[in-house]
Amino acid sequence: MSQELPVALRRTLVDFRLSGDGGLLLAGLPIVDADLGASPPVMSAPPRNGELARADAMLLLIASFLGYPVSQAGVDDGHLVRHVSPLPGHENTQLGSSSAGELMWHNEDAYHPLRPDWICLLCLRNPDGTATSFARIDDIPIDDSTRSLLARPLFRIEPDSSNTASSTAAEPPAVAVLTGDPSRPFVRLDPAFMFRASGGGDEAAAALEEVIKAVDQRLQDVSVAPGEILIIDNLRAVHGRRPFSARYDGHDRWLRIVNVAADLRRSEGFRTGDHGRAVVAEIELDTR
Repeated sequence: MSQELPVALRRTLVDFRLSGDGGLLLAGLPIVDADLGASPPVMSAPPRNGELARADAMLLLIASFLGYPVSQAGVDDGHLVRHVSPLPGHENTQLGSSSAGELMWHNEDAYHPLRPDWICLLCLRNPDGTATSFARIDDIPIDDSTRSLLARPLFRIEPDSSNTASSTAAEPPAVAVLTGDPSRPFVRLDPAFMFRASGGGDEAAAALEEVIKAVDQRLQDVSVAPGEILIIDNLRAVHGRRPFSARYDGHDRWLRIVNVAADLRRSEGFRTGDHGRAVVAEIELDTR
């Protein structure tokens, strides 16, 4: 079905997928607000058809052109398409359901060895124009000595409270912040849940602090409007969210999110579900 998308859209998605540019904003998708129903958590469950189902179908079609939509069995019951909306009691947490506190920038599921390659965020509502913060690792100046330290497995990343079922390790494995081609590295950062490994030493701690400060200084704000999809290259860019005041009246900020894997073979033997697309909860693998 994704091959039947308009040629111009397919060309744009292919160019983005191959370029590793970090982020892409698609606009103009038809969303009829009046037919969506109430934003969660007022709505107890997504409708089985109607406007939300149509929006999800558009999101999945576009995500499928990048790779393979996947989910985690231990996160949100393994739903392939998930809500991102404010939840009472989560206002100042480091969860996607927060609001009053800033959601600190991060790589999605940075702790996980099978973290997604792309994140697709479809905006259904954004009444206050709340910005998504974004930065590409290619735009972050890192000196050679710091880069060398960040390329070594000297750091650990813990899962947040919504993802604790996705790892059975007593202690997170030591990982590198930068991997792959040194001239265009992949990045793995989640400052709110990240610390240097016990053997890393003060130099590793200083290198981590330096790259975090550098990203802070180069964050961009992207206000995603209804009918727009923000696609983030999760291996080359970080994202977060600026604070806003939740209403809890059924008209709050509301996104739908899909994680996309470039290659299902990396998770061979660790998937479950009807089509083998969900990543199992218990997994201990070497990091890439």
